Amino acid sequence: MPRATLMLDVAVPHSVRTITVHPAASPAVRPGVTTDATLGHIAGIFGYTAFFFMAATVIWGLFLITRLPERHIRRQTLYGGHMMLALLALAASVVHAQVHYFRHDAYYTESKIWLVWGGAKADVLPGILGLEILLLVALSIWFQRRVGYRRWHRFHWFAYPGFVLITVHSAWASREQHFSIIWAAMAAAMFVPLALFVLRALSPAGRRDEPDPWFDVVEAFEDGIYRR
Repeated sequence: MPRATLMLDVAVPHSVRTITVHPAASPAVRPGVTTDATLGHIAGIFGYTAFFFMAATVIWGLFLITRLPERHIRRQTLYGGHMMLALLALAASVVHAQVHYFRHDAYYTESKIWLVWGGAKADVLPGILGLEILLLVALSIWFQRRVGYRRWHRFHWFAYPGFVLITVHSAWASREQHFSIIWAAMAAAMFVPLALFVLRALSPAGRRDEPDPWFDVVEAFEDGIYRR
């Protein structure tokens, strides 16, 4: 049985046929943004690595203050190890921050990565401020000879507030909360420096204002007097 076909010839005005739609203004996004979160995970790995290197640097530095390892290892060797850990921590931190610029699943600008007022999230702000403090402390070593080791060493103590801010950022912004081993390791990395710092502050040697011959050795070495 043939089907009946109904055709309507309706005249549509030209003004109705042409419709221009103006899309709403949207925030700028990086071309090619996808749901691939690979770089985000890589940034997280570098972030955890940087935190543990920083914790190791703080622990190593506090051991230098207590002078406990000097019975077995020369102080110059311990000082070099402390510097090496600090450089590794800063390198991993810079990579952790900069990888976000290339992420496919998010849009980060350099100002958002490095500036506190650049629009970063609240859990990232302590990390930005802490890393900038640590970078300033690291760069200040170039002026160590001009200001003297004793004065520079006082400025070096700003590294501890920087580490505290990094710790707050690491614990607050951590996305791997289902890994209990990471939280346990982070808690241990925070407890050990705190315990060493308290022991140093409460010990009689820590309360006495004794001259440290190591300062004289470093200053003499910088002046070209100390030779072996």
